[in-house]
Amino acid sequence: MAARLHGILIYCAAGASTACTSAPHRQPLVLLPQPIVLPVVQVRQEPRPLGTFGPDILLPEPQAKDAEVARVGDLVLLQSHAFSRLLSADPKLALLAIDLLVFDVLVAQHARQFGIAIAKERVRELATREAAQLQAQLQAEFQGKMELADYVWRIFGMRLEDWQRTMELRIAQRLYQGYVIRYLALREDRVQVRFMSHKDRAVLTDVREKILQGADFGTLALKLSDDPQRRDAGLLPPFGKGFPHPVAELALQLDKGKMSEVFARKNGEVERFYLVYCLDRIPGRDLPFVQVRDEIDRELEQKPLTSTETNAYTLRWRAASEAKIDDKPADKR
Repeated sequence: MAARLHGILIYCAAGASTACTSAPHRQPLVLLPQPIVLPVVQVRQEPRPLGTFGPDILLPEPQAKDAEVARVGDLVLLQSHAFSRLLSADPKLALLAIDLLVFDVLVAQHARQFGIAIAKERVRELATREAAQLQAQLQAEFQGKMELADYVWRIFGMRLEDWQRTMELRIAQRLYQGYVIRYLALREDRVQVRFMSHKDRAVLTDVREKILQGADFGTLALKLSDDPQRRDAGLLPPFGKGFPHPVAELALQLDKGKMSEVFARKNGEVERFYLVYCLDRIPGRDLPFVQVRDEIDRELEQKPLTSTETNAYTLRWRAASEAKIDDKPADKR
């Protein structure tokens, strides 16, 4: 049965709109006041049925209608109304929603192509773990005075069973994303590198000489690079052809243990200088997904997907999909 919220829920704490499904709660929990109810409005939320956890959970409903999302008096507000208003009020956020949908469609297509499937048992295991972590944190912070069902209602405006179904859906979607991106990467020849960047060639030229004399590349990248990746000592995830990064093309040519010369790349109108060190070359493995599922599960536990990986996947495969459309012969009718 669908969750129904009779009124607009107005919360007085930052983060109340946080997704109710994926990452474990690591920040202190905020106990919100009881929602303020405005009786003139009804807001409707329909949790999606889970079915068999197939790739279709990443796709829009095949027979989706322009469903009602709220009602003000006798005026019915539809999903299209909400998106149109979002597009005019915050175009960047509206386009982000489109990008997320495109990303999931690409993932679903690859899951079907390579026979990638998730097990209900794995979804339930992760969902149980996340719910237990949240329950333990509630117990620690509220000394047993806050039940999980009450917390879920106050934060997300959902009944516990609907929240649990939604959490399982998001976990399943997250698993597909991780499985597809890591499996496609595993099939390709890849390199793993550290890099550093700087606006001044002389700085990197000096760094290169120090490294040749025995200094540690990662330590110097952490200290001197002016790229945000310096927080990881310049480490990039393993990547193959098509990786959208200024150092990618040259990095793919390096042998293990070798360092590049200082080289320049333009970022828009700005020229920047780079230095790359190849940590490893990883040969691709053409294996069925079922043979590497457990390996990918362990890898995702230890190193969750990064935004760099998801951005690279989207840029590469969206571009490939759009190129296929452009190559189709024009309709001569």
